[in-house]
Amino acid sequence: MALWKITPTNSPFVLYADFIIEHGVELFHTVCERDLEGIVAKSKDESYAEKVRWVKIKNPGYSQAVGRGEEFQRKR
Repeated sequence: MALWKITPTNSPFVLYADFIIEHGVELFHTVCERDLEGIVAKSKDESYAEKVRWVKIKNPGYSQAVGRGEEFQRKR
């Protein structure tokens, strides 16, 4: 809810996506079927604070990743 409160409502750049508490595996399969980049996740018990660990789960077959490898490399 905290993130929803600060998300702009009419922005062409920012979109609030509802959270999924269960069925994460099914969500990921749907993301892959629709050729989307992937999903990001955090523990439901964590807030949206700066130090919260988020995990990006990438679609290994994402078609738009071809030729853009440097954009998908983990930054250290």
